[in-house]
This record gives sequence, structure tokens and C-alpha cells, in this order.
Amino acid sequence: MSDIPPQTNPASFSQAEMIRFEAQKKSAGLAFALCWLLGNFGAHRFYLKKPHAVTKLVIMLVSIPCVFLFCIGYIGILAMTIWSIVDLFSISGWVKEYNTALLTKIQSGRIND
Repeated sequence: MSDIPPQTNPASFSQAEMIRFEAQKKSAGLAFALCWLLGNFGAHRFYLKKPHAVTKLVIMLVSIPCVFLFCIGYIGILAMTIWSIVDLFSISGWVKEYNTALLTKIQSGRIND
């Protein structure tokens, strides 16, 4: 007989918890698509519930009219484009962070969905 106790998996979940997690988790593929297609609008940040999405939207809303009226908004558009490229490299970490926090909330029973 072995003296090693059977291992219990501390990360075991009930079926209901797994269904809830699968329904509420965020997709990296969708976040990348949103960033690529609507990155200057901050759609991927809204999807991932990240701060500063409103800041990016305000920069866009101020820059676009300036381009058409005064031809000086190109700096704002360039800044938003660079911001979107940086976000492309951050998305996978944000998705992992969000899904890990969601899993922790579900496990602890702190989620009301």
C-alpha cells in the first residue's frame, strides 16, 4: 500500500460553475477583431471592461472634426493608431486577467449571474 494520499484537485468546479464561466468568459479572438476593426473607437476596451476607453473615444471625437475643419487633428489620429497597436500586444494578457478574475469570483460565489 502506498502512503501517498489521493490528490484532490483544488481547482475542481461544478458543472454549473463551468457553464457560468463558459457563458461569461471573454474571447481573445473577438477582442483582437474588435481592436483591428474598431480600435480607434476603443471597442476592444469596452468589450474587456478596461479603463481609459472613454479617453480614447474623446481623443477621436476631438481629432476627427479638427482634421476636417483645421487640418491639425492628424496628431490625435496618429496617437490613437499607436495606442491601438500597443493594445494589440496587451489584449491576450487582459483576456487572461479578466477570465482568471471571473473564475475566482465564480468559485467564491461572489457573482450574481
